[in-house]
Amino acid sequence: MDGVPADLALSGFTNAVLIQICLGEYQVQFHFHPVGSISVEAKWELRDTSGTVVDGMDRKVRRDAIYAHRLLGKRITGASLDAPRSFSLRFESGDVLTIYDDSREYESFSIQPGDIFV
Repeated sequence: MDGVPADLALSGFTNAVLIQICLGEYQVQFHFHPVGSISVEAKWELRDTSGTVVDGMDRKVRRDAIYAHRLLGKRITGASLDAPRSFSLRFESGDVLTIYDDSREYESFSIQPGDIFV
């Protein structure tokens, strides 16, 4: 893939509330209210207010539990880009969800609305 675009529009997620997390064998989906979803098939990390990684997924690491549920019901207060590597969503709790483009061969994530595939 070509990496995270430097002009990736994330402002539509500001003030959206995470209402659902769907877990699949190779994908995690984050669904927001009033509209929007991010489906991740690559590496993602959740960091707390101190910057400590409290959850995440890496294709190379096997895991037994997920702790991203701490974001459920939380509002997004901002977003940032680290193109072409990643983008991050900051939640009202201070937690930060970072989603990476870590594959040149496969899709790392998709964003709806907008039909954005990276």
